[in-house]
Amino acid sequence: MSKPYRNKKWLNFRQEVIDLDGNCCSVCHRLESDGVVLQVHHKHYVDGKSPWEYSYGDCETLCKGCHAREHGLIPPNSGWHLVCEEDLGELNASCELCGTSLRYVFTVHHRHWEPLNVGTNCCDHLTGTRIASEHMNSKNRYEERLKRFQESSRWKQSGRRLRIHQKDIYADIVTIEKGFVVYMNGVRGKKIYQSIDEAKTKIFQTIEDGTAQKCLISRNKMNNG
Repeated sequence: MSKPYRNKKWLNFRQEVIDLDGNCCSVCHRLESDGVVLQVHHKHYVDGKSPWEYSYGDCETLCKGCHAREHGLIPPNSGWHLVCEEDLGELNASCELCGTSLRYVFTVHHRHWEPLNVGTNCCDHLTGTRIASEHMNSKNRYEERLKRFQESSRWKQSGRRLRIHQKDIYADIVTIEKGFVVYMNGVRGKKIYQSIDEAKTKIFQTIEDGTAQKCLISRNKMNNG
C-alpha cells in the first residue's frame, strides 16, 4: 500500500515549501523555535495527484494548531461574531472553549464552525474585541446603580406610600391588598408587584431607559389636546 507522505519526493517538497515560507506558520507566524510543529497544507486537492505534484502557490506552511483549524478539527481562533448574551441567574453552564463555569453566556458564530457558548474572556478572544467585557462592565455598573437606588435614603415613607423624586418624576410605591402598585407623577401603572424591590426595580428601569418620561409627556399632550 502506497504511503505518499513518507515518500522522499514529498519530504523534499515539504521542506521546500517551508523554506519558501520563511520557516514559520503563514497564519500565526510562529517558528519551530517557538515550540510549534510546522506542516504543509494543501489549499485544494486534485484526484490522482501526488502531494508533491502541486505548485508552491497551492500549498502553505501552517503550524499543527492552525492546520487543525483549517481542516475544522478544532475551533478557529478568529473571525467569530457575537450573536447574543444570556444571564442564567447562577453558574448553570460551562464555557465550550475553556470549561469555565458560567452565569453569563455569550453565543458566538463562525461561518466555518457551529455556534459556541462561551464566557467573557473567550468571547473577547474569539471576536478580537472587548465587546463582552465592556458589556459586563456596563451591566455591573447598571446593577450597582440599581442597588444604590433600591437602598437610597431618599425614599420617604408616608403611611402606605413610599416615594422618591428622580429625574423630575415623583415615583410612588403604594401598598394595596394584593401587593404593590407604582405611580409616576400621580399616574398609576397597571401591574401589581409582589415585593417593594420588584417595584423599585421597575421604577429604576423605566426612568433609566426613558420610558417613563416618554409616557408622561405623551399623556400630558393627550390631556392638553
